Amino acid sequence: MIVSIIGGTDGLGKWFARFLKSRGFDVIVTGRDVDKGKNVEEELGVTFTTDNVEAAKKGDVVIVAVPINVTEKVIREVAPHVKEGSLLMDITSIKEIPAKTMEECVKEGVCVIPSHPMFGPSTPSLKRQVVILTPSERYISNPWFNRIKDFLEGEGAKVVVMSPREHDRIMGIIQGLTHYAYIALGTTLKELNIDIKESRKYASPIYELMINIIGRIIGQNPYLYADIQMYNPQIPYIHETFIRECMKLRDIVARKDRESFVHIMKEAARHFGSETVRGMRYSNKAVGAVIEELERLEKSIGKEVALKHVETGNVHYGILKGIEDDTVILSKNGRETRINIANVSLMEEKELEEWKRENLNRYFYDMSVLFREDVEEEVILKLLRGMFDVEILDVYQGEGVEKGFKSVTFRIYSYNREELANLKEQFLEVIRNIGGRERW
Repeated sequence: MIVSIIGGTDGLGKWFARFLKSRGFDVIVTGRDVDKGKNVEEELGVTFTTDNVEAAKKGDVVIVAVPINVTEKVIREVAPHVKEGSLLMDITSIKEIPAKTMEECVKEGVCVIPSHPMFGPSTPSLKRQVVILTPSERYISNPWFNRIKDFLEGEGAKVVVMSPREHDRIMGIIQGLTHYAYIALGTTLKELNIDIKESRKYASPIYELMINIIGRIIGQNPYLYADIQMYNPQIPYIHETFIRECMKLRDIVARKDRESFVHIMKEAARHFGSETVRGMRYSNKAVGAVIEELERLEKSIGKEVALKHVETGNVHYGILKGIEDDTVILSKNGRETRINIANVSLMEEKELEEWKRENLNRYFYDMSVLFREDVEEEVILKLLRGMFDVEILDVYQGEGVEKGFKSVTFRIYSYNREELANLKEQFLEVIRNIGGRERW
């Protein structure tokens, strides 16, 4: 089966090209940038072309994965050329316009299934990801619908089916209103000339969360966010409602009408119902997670740590020297590195040990110790592992070992060669205190 992805050299289009290729499909991708396309062709093992129409003609499945602002134009370009018996899809964030345009432009016998994957190109797989499908009634009975739905669910995705209009109404809230409100908050702070970094020094946990969400949104692709606002036909009414409520609240505050303010809050809380409690609990967990990580970092000062970058997965390893504002200071081989706390997570002790074993040189020293023959060496090993990185290599009784005793050979490990001599002395001191003695 051939899958043609129109706009498959970047973003979510490229994600699906990689994913579908890994599942055994022949994949054709199109794009305007020849150099980028050739790189994707080599990287993923797909076929690249700049010709959208030729790609559409060859595809058993054709997926339109271009920016929202050109989606309608590209659909009109390629839809008439999708062959009979094939499937045409799109993966944009709005659905009414693409759905209507695809149905208008395809030949008889072509199935149309508009879709909206609710994840971004950094997602590792389809497991637990939501994919919304918005086919019209005439296409739900088409065999392609169940094939696509079963395939997605088989990969672990949660599939939601709804009409294009209902999709855009809900997305107008989930994406449109959310982005609109937070972008407006960001521009308001800009107009008030608020020093964001300085304001964090006096911030409540909720303000801290709000600033982080604003930063997350305004740091994204502004063209994508503009298109979500401008091409969803449900957005104007949502904007008008939001602005009307803001002005109503402004007027109540201006006239110091305390009871009306209380009434508005109570009515909103009544509408939320049990979701107010849920919101409190989840926000407490989010705040608690931030505080907990800061406390863990503070307790780790002076100790070796590994900090994993939350996006790239790169690991920074060294001695944690201190914390200044939202920056950790890491020392390695006499050199200091400063890393923004928001960019990294502190590895747990077990994860750190696994990482060290895989990435660092591990030096060792072997030592034989005499114990009485009735001593259980596994009990001794369990005790020693609370203080050392150690294992038992051998247990021996026989020639060269005095009667009534046994020889246990230990191997002590360290990631610091110079540390081994000190570890040996510390190890021997513990051994003597529990009734053993060095053999050789």
